[in-house]
Amino acid sequence: MSQMFPALFNPLQIRHTTLRNRIVFGAHTANMSDMGLPGERHRGYYEERARGGAAMIVVEPVPVHRTAVLTRGNFRHSTDEIIPHFRKITDAVHAHGAVICHQLYHVGQHGDIDNSYEPSWSPSGLPSFHDSDGSHAMSEAEIEEIIEGFVQAARRAKESGFDGIELFAAYNAIIDQFWLPFNNRRDDKWG
Repeated sequence: MSQMFPALFNPLQIRHTTLRNRIVFGAHTANMSDMGLPGERHRGYYEERARGGAAMIVVEPVPVHRTAVLTRGNFRHSTDEIIPHFRKITDAVHAHGAVICHQLYHVGQHGDIDNSYEPSWSPSGLPSFHDSDGSHAMSEAEIEEIIEGFVQAARRAKESGFDGIELFAAYNAIIDQFWLPFNNRRDDKWG
């Protein structure tokens, strides 16, 4: 493989961080949380990827707000209780020389707030791709609340020992919903 991709195992400088190679383990949902908290299975899962040679690991998405939850296996949101649990993961990954980042997300109109059948929050109140229940068009105050949720989630990631964050802005998540005219039909400053 190194002959096909000669730079694969070369270090890579990203601002003030050097990756030991160019192998990145991307974020995906593992749904292994223990009552919403990362536990030993998560620690072992990511530690093995670092031990196996991944230079950077992006941990699965964490919801930034109670309305961001997509599955029962998601991590808890809006609580500092997750910090010491994630610290065990970041310490384990760092011990093997890897960089670790955390993905932050809000699914917008495609969530089901912890399977409660309450409307999800979205820019314009459109239905989800998953069902036809519709969603709640956010007020300007609620938009600010979601933004603050991203800020606090980033703070928690830093305090947990993550080296960086990745904002999930694809696959029609809330950031993507605000960018796309199909989903964002607002006529205020957020439109």
